Amino acid sequence: MNSQQGQQPPGSNTPLVSVCVPTFQHEDFIAECLESIISQKTDFPFEILVGEDASTDKTREIVTEFAEKYPMKIRLFLRKEEEKAIMYGRRAGRFNHLGLYKDALGKYICICDGDDYWLDPYKLQKQVELLEENGDCSICITNTVLDQQPGKKPPGVPEGFKIFNKGDLKKSFYMGHISSWMIRNRMDELLKNPIVQKPIPLDQVLFSFYKKKGNLIYLPDTTSFYRYNPNGLYLSKSKKKNHQAQLRNNWFLFRYIHHDPVLFTRSVVYSLKRFYANFLLK
Repeated sequence: MNSQQGQQPPGSNTPLVSVCVPTFQHEDFIAECLESIISQKTDFPFEILVGEDASTDKTREIVTEFAEKYPMKIRLFLRKEEEKAIMYGRRAGRFNHLGLYKDALGKYICICDGDDYWLDPYKLQKQVELLEENGDCSICITNTVLDQQPGKKPPGVPEGFKIFNKGDLKKSFYMGHISSWMIRNRMDELLKNPIVQKPIPLDQVLFSFYKKKGNLIYLPDTTSFYRYNPNGLYLSKSKKKNHQAQLRNNWFLFRYIHHDPVLFTRSVVYSLKRFYANFLLK
């Protein structure tokens, strides 16, 4: 099976939802992730795009077995090591992620990294119904269980159901966890933006991009599990380097996404205050 395996299965219905699953070195987790997505109960067709990013463990073997078992559901993309981008001084899976976004056929897109998984078999159904009913909303977020942080909620989420308008979201830089999101497929526009090639986490880019495109629905149902992975690109760096990188990220978001000097100034001041409190006062 080669990297061209990802074409849409012949004769299949056009999916309403595309679930993008980037995976790398996830042999202990990817089966649970894919099973949780395959078991979704919906009254519409959905596809699963798996991007295997040249793992050296058994991840590629496992996802190949899943693709062979579910050929009408899974589109498998096998990446090559030389296709990876260099970010933060190491090879990163940026092009794997962007390739999945580009190939997604659905009206809506969900993203679940191969070491995370879904808890609610009706996640897709619930979010599609809400977005179909609310055409002015560009993103639907649910609650997520955070590994190693029992009882703690993801950033920015309220206590109950709420629809946030653009004004509510103006000062918000992130909400929930990406494994819980469903977004409208506007990837043609996003992928033309130079920011996707910059060394900034893609989930920050996605949130900033989509909150400008419409309102946000928060559904308090717990539908996903975020697994703490110390080997990930973000967690593998020191907290100090991550704080420093956030200053640069604020600039990228200002220049390529929101173009709001007041918001940029506030974000820089906030980042500097956190850096000062966490490192310079110690």
